[in-house]
Amino acid sequence: MKIFKFMAIALVAMFGFTACDNECEHELNKACEHEYIEVDYSNKLAGTWTSIDAENEFAEALIFSADGTVTSTGVFEGGYWEKKGTFNIKDNKMTLSFEDGDCMESRFEMVEGKVFSLVDDELDVHFNYYYCENDLTEEIVGMWVSTQEAFGQEEESITINTFNENGKAYVTAFVPEIDGYVNQAESDYKVIGNMLITWVKDDSNLPVLYTAIDIDIIPDGTELGDIMTTYNPVYGTKVTFLRVKQSLELPGNKYDYSATYITNAKGEDKDIPFLNTSFNFAKMDGSIIDKFLKSTLFSIEFPDANTLKYSFLVDGENTSMSAPIEVDGNKMTVKMSVKDPVYQDVVIYTFQDQDNTQMHLYMPTESFEKFFANTSVTVMLGHGQLDKNDTEAVAAVYKNVADAVESINLSIVTKAAK
Repeated sequence: MKIFKFMAIALVAMFGFTACDNECEHELNKACEHEYIEVDYSNKLAGTWTSIDAENEFAEALIFSADGTVTSTGVFEGGYWEKKGTFNIKDNKMTLSFEDGDCMESRFEMVEGKVFSLVDDELDVHFNYYYCENDLTEEIVGMWVSTQEAFGQEEESITINTFNENGKAYVTAFVPEIDGYVNQAESDYKVIGNMLITWVKDDSNLPVLYTAIDIDIIPDGTELGDIMTTYNPVYGTKVTFLRVKQSLELPGNKYDYSATYITNAKGEDKDIPFLNTSFNFAKMDGSIIDKFLKSTLFSIEFPDANTLKYSFLVDGENTSMSAPIEVDGNKMTVKMSVKDPVYQDVVIYTFQDQDNTQMHLYMPTESFEKFFANTSVTVMLGHGQLDKNDTEAVAAVYKNVADAVESINLSIVTKAAK
């Protein structure tokens, strides 16, 4: 490929690499002599192979098929490509030819089932591609938590990565000792083999920046659940995450509201009434909802394993609501429709830290819309502004919220009540 050639030239210019083996005698002005045995590895290549060169911001995944076709997906200096082509191995050389006209020929070396190298003898450089036994696209979906240091903070921190099936990923980092939020961000992602590619799209005219890291997932790596290790070769950082799989320990627990953080808030430029205030989702930022909930939401508690109760202020008076819940791992479904058909069910992704001092609740857009509309319906019913038997009027409340909110991701942090 052209990119391979460019990388090779760049490496020689920067580092002056040589390709001589240690067993060869190094003599001035004398090249090493190699003897190769012809082996046809064409039928051994089927599958996914990945390579990441951190120093040169280069990453590539090659997916070989038994019919001689290949797909290349990669990142180079923040850019991204994906293209199809064919491959051929003859005389210990691999030829890759792609539909865009890009073509590469290089010496091919392989340790079967583990790694192969593409070597340019003329430029004395090579790239290693490692075999991916499993594709981690499905395994990565879920909520992952790490208590390793986040974003250079010295205090013990909590980092929560959530990967959705729709290719969206969210990261939230907290430093409990300073009761603060370090970072919250949204990105798109794609997994190929064991390579995770992420990028951020926004409304600016800046080019989209792509990054690639290695990931490894060990199912049931501990008694608490799966373990995921991410390695960023650019920064040399390795972080281990836990996907908690055990049932949440809910009965008898009560949590006080601590903070709310939002990302990707977009919507219609109009005011939507909510409790004793209103929100404009076209002008929303994280502090607005946080300040509001600090003044209204008291606590959430679990009288038993199947019930959620939350308390808040309405017009200065204490109000509480209870609803049945269903828990599946970290997925909690609040069955508001069972309490009363006028309401809609809300899905919340939940994490309790190991000593049960915090509970983190995450709502994607659809969940937030239903939560927001459910609360609005409760207030309107209490003020006599809505007849729950008027199905069209009730449906209009939910539609009004859905029309006003284009997207929003809500993270609520609570702390165990003392």
